[in-house]
Amino acid sequence: MGSNVLWLTIASSPENILIRSSLLGLGPDHSLLCAIPKDHSLELLAKGLPCKGRSYIDGEIYEFDTVIQEFLTFPPAIRLEAPPNTTRQVPRCFPRLTIDLPGAVRPLSKKGQILAVLPVQLSNLSPTGCQFSIAHSAWPKVSSLHLFLSCRLPGFDHHSKFQGSIEWVHPTTELVIGIKFMFESDKDIAQHDILQWYRSQQASLVNTKA
Repeated sequence: MGSNVLWLTIASSPENILIRSSLLGLGPDHSLLCAIPKDHSLELLAKGLPCKGRSYIDGEIYEFDTVIQEFLTFPPAIRLEAPPNTTRQVPRCFPRLTIDLPGAVRPLSKKGQILAVLPVQLSNLSPTGCQFSIAHSAWPKVSSLHLFLSCRLPGFDHHSKFQGSIEWVHPTTELVIGIKFMFESDKDIAQHDILQWYRSQQASLVNTKA
């Protein structure tokens, strides 16, 4: 599958965990042996926990559902049951447009509390989601899965605020994250902002600058 990096979303308690893992190999039953960071607490992991795996390969996102089969304490690793199938993420409804735009993200706890305010740089944007880069030191604060993103869209005199969920993380020299926007209703101001910008002349420009 190309890259050995897998991003695992584990349904732990009290909050889901997002882990950057690497695939070490396959077992005779096609189970997946995955290394996990040494500084990650194994106390939150247990046999039988549901797990969603994602990998970003050649511009496509592949994902699968499985459960933890067992976990090892030294070296830290988990074995995942053989996924029944692997699927390619459904193509986007809107193409993302290239931009170079500063913004900020506020990761949220499961109870909706803001965990941090972190600067990011948006590299593409559409009415349904965006991609941004962020300093490696921000991980794992941003791994709360749900977050608020704020930025000032080109041509606007105010900041737009989007709520979103992490869809994938691309293992590059920088930490690059793709998120999917979540709107409360069709009357959401942020949704109106992004649609207005997307349909405008500003959005048709290549490499739109802030």
